[in-house]
Amino acid sequence: MSGRRRLRATTADSMPAGALMLASALVLGGSAGGCSYPSAEQPFPGTCAPLTVVSSTPADGTGDLPTDAPISLTFSDFPDPDSVRLDTVLLSSGVYTRLGGFSVDLITRSVRFASRSPLQADLTYRVTVTSTVRSLTGCIASGDQRRFATGDGPSNPPLPPPSVPSLSAILPIFAARCAGGGCHRPDPDDGSCLEAPAQGLSLCDRDAWSALVNTDATELAGMKRVLPGDAARSYLMRKLVTGPSGGPVPTAVGQREPPDAPLADDDLRAISDWIDGGAPQ
Repeated sequence: MSGRRRLRATTADSMPAGALMLASALVLGGSAGGCSYPSAEQPFPGTCAPLTVVSSTPADGTGDLPTDAPISLTFSDFPDPDSVRLDTVLLSSGVYTRLGGFSVDLITRSVRFASRSPLQADLTYRVTVTSTVRSLTGCIASGDQRRFATGDGPSNPPLPPPSVPSLSAILPIFAARCAGGGCHRPDPDDGSCLEAPAQGLSLCDRDAWSALVNTDATELAGMKRVLPGDAARSYLMRKLVTGPSGGPVPTAVGQREPPDAPLADDDLRAISDWIDGGAPQ
């Protein structure tokens, strides 16, 4: 299949009717759209466009950068976190590779570098993307290299560490957008829990943490609904973030959630930061 790739999709022809209705696992139903089920739609047939870097922070050629400045690359598609490693996206100076780690942010389709220590002052660095990086649709990356130079020290004042939202900040988002339709919270939402929530996923205040954190996502084998410390590998985020043509992020089954309208950017960021911060209870 030269230059072309078709994603495997669950179709009505390949599943019994009963199984088609029961296969959905992690879904956040909204009152307008009801609960979601796997779809026969194949949203990504045809030519596999290369995964390209569309922008970087800092911009290519930046000089006098603070040694604690954030470093990230924004891509044309969703980077597959399993393909983003220290040997596929490299931060280096001269012949030395900078130790640390990269994390994928599905909301911005970006890769962020987390160094084990601040960068060194007055050095030129390179960020290199190899062709072994791929998108979640399976398309390979175009090779890319960006350069920047550090100044003589950190920001003034130094950048504060990121704050981690609490579970109490996340629960109101579920209450506002995941109630109704017999899905995951009652409607009207009176603080109670459903006896039989859709797919066993209760998002009421009492049940939400245990129903999400380190719990298997049955729509996609091998994934957790919430994997603490890794939002990009959490099925919850792949259902919430809007993908191509308004659907979910590739690899997620069924419709994007909530089905009536996507979550606000601030709500998505709060959930993502909660997960990346360890999904505290």
